[in-house]
Amino acid sequence: MVKEKVISIIKQLTKHDYVEIVTRGNSAITSALTNCKKVLIPEEGGWIHYKTAPKNLGIEVVEVMCDDAKINLKDLQKKAKNCDAFLYQNPGGYFAEQPMKKIYEICKKNDCLVILDCSGGIGTRLCDGRYADIIVGSFGKWKLVDAQVGGFVSCRSKKVFDSMSFERLDEAAMLKMLQKLEELPERIRFLEQIRDKIVDDLNSYNIVCKNDLGFVVVVRYSSEKEKEEIVDYCKENKLPYTECPRYIRLNDKAISIEVKRL
Repeated sequence: MVKEKVISIIKQLTKHDYVEIVTRGNSAITSALTNCKKVLIPEEGGWIHYKTAPKNLGIEVVEVMCDDAKINLKDLQKKAKNCDAFLYQNPGGYFAEQPMKKIYEICKKNDCLVILDCSGGIGTRLCDGRYADIIVGSFGKWKLVDAQVGGFVSCRSKKVFDSMSFERLDEAAMLKMLQKLEELPERIRFLEQIRDKIVDDLNSYNIVCKNDLGFVVVVRYSSEKEKEEIVDYCKENKLPYTECPRYIRLNDKAISIEVKRL
């Protein structure tokens, strides 16, 4: 069965034993928040549904401070003790590696579940189920697994898994998902090569988290001239880009070169 093959691959990638395939990444996030009353999310480098899902479920949201989309551990330590779960993305904003182990240790000491969104890190060292109670992921448009349909939820604990409700995906829609999962290592290599070239080409500019593993390149600018130069580079090289400040990337003036859209 296709579903069994998909689940088997996701188990290997997440190091989690309990997996369900859902209709999309947003429904995976909603499932992960099933038993929460108060949730922590990052102040930047997250995903839009981190804010809308809790609101729809009547869950209180608290934001954790970030340093260029990296979680501020001191602020996390201060706030984790009063929350049911911490939902965050690795890499933050698709460009900032998170200190997964330290985040997990802080949350565990404070009885706070860790929900890791690995939509931009699946298939890499940034998706590691040892440091997450729940992992969620999207296989939608422009994700690493760009099947344009579906997502998943995985759990370390059967008890946590069994407590959730899921919006399950029809198995007939999983064939493309399986194909894209099998192609994932090749796609990661392709995107990394492009990212490395962009970083080399723009090395004289202020590239945020330049040495981190990521699938967008965020470049700060300090003047309109710099901004125009970066945008011109994108246009000349036919690279898709978006402008910041933007919650899902960086809350500062920058150009985000969207490598993952290629």
